[in-house]
Amino acid sequence: MLLARLNPYNAGSFRLAQPSGAGDSVRMDAMFHGSETRWERRRRRFDEVVCIELWTMRGEGVRMQMVASANEVDVLDEAHNRSWSAIQGWVGDRIPHILKFVRELHEADKVEGDILEIGVHHGKLFFLLSAASRASERCVAIDLFEDQQKNIDHSGKGSLATFNRHLLELFPDFASRVTTISTDSMSLTPATARERLGVKNVRLMSVDGGHTVAHVINDMEIAQELLVSGGVVLLDDFLGVHWPTVTEGFYKYMQIANRRLAPFLIFQNKLFLTTFSEQPATLTRLRRFLDRTLPAEIHSGR
Repeated sequence: MLLARLNPYNAGSFRLAQPSGAGDSVRMDAMFHGSETRWERRRRRFDEVVCIELWTMRGEGVRMQMVASANEVDVLDEAHNRSWSAIQGWVGDRIPHILKFVRELHEADKVEGDILEIGVHHGKLFFLLSAASRASERCVAIDLFEDQQKNIDHSGKGSLATFNRHLLELFPDFASRVTTISTDSMSLTPATARERLGVKNVRLMSVDGGHTVAHVINDMEIAQELLVSGGVVLLDDFLGVHWPTVTEGFYKYMQIANRRLAPFLIFQNKLFLTTFSEQPATLTRLRRFLDRTLPAEIHSGR
């Protein structure tokens, strides 16, 4: 019952000991007015108020009133909460915040294109990328899925059945945008990728397929071919100690094949790149975004 939820709380302000999602905190203030006690609970995520609730207790009765929130719950935060414990995989808990920056950047600059991931495993990152998509954009998931005999370095173990179950049970609102393609990315080339994948241009792409040097070089070449100006590529496991071939493959790509990509961020096991001409402005705007959205954390000196 509701009283049981209120019993642990005393007058004053505090933070919830076990927040409901990454970046969450809850502040509750108790206010006493004669026989009436009121609680105001502010739920925050990464310093952004996402929900305000008012609780009122008179004697034995408890009434909860949902108040218009200062900001709607962000679709990226919602996708992160849905997927965090339900989908097996490896994604940093702050990646949604960087995807918010990409979304803001692309909205401001009117960057258009589809969403693509090579190597989706069970969809933990893919559904976050899909949450950053527009209704008119396609979200393309490429993986070997059940064709695991081609997974020569055993990096991940995708399952189309598991991916589809997550899509239908957790993200049915994305289903009309999502296309799955079961293939080895080594069968794609920059010249054939558009036709094979059914995409014209891509604005947000994750490279997390085979972790061999050859796979990384090939997949990065596909990324630079498909990416629109100002688009963003995420390369997984860059500088990861368990997959040094990813880092080796990236540097070889930069040495022999790169024509138009430049990195602007290394964060939570991922390297973020954009097109060369847009990289300086992207870096400047990322600094401003982080300073605006996470000022206490950025300037804490820790």
